[in-house]
Amino acid sequence: MAIPAQQTPQASPGGASVLHQALVRLAQPACDAASGTGDSLTAAVLREIRETVLPREITLCINSRAAATLTVAQRRIAGLSLPDSAEPSSAADDPEAAAQLFAARLQRLQTGSKGGGFSFRRRPCPAPQGTGTCSAETLAATLAAASGGRLDQFRTRALPQAAAWLHCPQDSGQMRGGGPEALRTRLEAVRQTLASKAARPASARMPVPKPDCLLLPVSPQLHILAASDGGALLLLALPPEAARAQAAAWAGIYG
Repeated sequence: MAIPAQQTPQASPGGASVLHQALVRLAQPACDAASGTGDSLTAAVLREIRETVLPREITLCINSRAAATLTVAQRRIAGLSLPDSAEPSSAADDPEAAAQLFAARLQRLQTGSKGGGFSFRRRPCPAPQGTGTCSAETLAATLAAASGGRLDQFRTRALPQAAAWLHCPQDSGQMRGGGPEALRTRLEAVRQTLASKAARPASARMPVPKPDCLLLPVSPQLHILAASDGGALLLLALPPEAARAQAAAWAGIYG
């Protein structure tokens, strides 16, 4: 008689849900758990952070060798140390400073991996105390800003205040977003409306659209900020005061 805990989970016709994937990965033993999703190293690390609730010490192995140790709890990263490094593994209480520290180290790991295989080892650990933490979303935005332009810098600054967000890269790249589904649906509706307006026939001599920022009042409790630059679009669902503050921040970045 088969033991349920030893059965191999079968993928549903539509693919495993995020919860299903997380449960399968949590059920894996503490030894190496290979990343077979095709993600980049940084994308896999961000997924680990998003899916880890209880305190865990996560060892990132590249080509079967320990390359970094992460401390993660409540879907937030509190530490990232590299072997033979005398630098502190955590930052001060400022989430932005923590994100910048962790992003710089992740970039070093990504560069040094040279496309090699990677895996994770997970084990329980005490809850982190007195260290700077940041969410996966803040870390992702910081990574993007480190290699991007002004819109990415604005996204890094604005995301912590957003109830939901949607980022549409230039050249029709893969969209990313976060927040409650109902708010993301509203943002998607705004995106489609803006895209349909941009698709209208226009003169071939029309200049390239300049960077722009629009505030769209949705309700007394919610505004949508639409910022665009070079074909990329960022949509944020924000409380009114935060929306106005971020519109001012955008003006400060773009002058």
